[in-house]
Amino acid sequence: MRRGYSIIRRNYRSSFGEVDIIAYDPSTETLVFVEVKHRKRNSLSSPLESITPSKVEKVRKTALQFLSETTAGYSSVRFDAISVVDGRVEEHVENAF
Repeated sequence: MRRGYSIIRRNYRSSFGEVDIIAYDPSTETLVFVEVKHRKRNSLSSPLESITPSKVEKVRKTALQFLSETTAGYSSVRFDAISVVDGRVEEHVENAF
């Protein structure tokens, strides 16, 4: 929301999986599917390292399911990733996958 996005859905679930946040970026008329990963500060890996190819595929299939259920038109679609460490956003990667 700090970037001016409107949150459309949180924790959208389908038979394929879940998308943590679905948002709309009005500056680019883009629908944004966001994967949020959490870790503790002293974790051995970064949150974004835990996004596996399998998870990417589940998010993409879930996004397609969402798009099939909506009548709203969007200029484009994007997949972002947000890393959260100890409750604070550390990084927001646009076009993460």
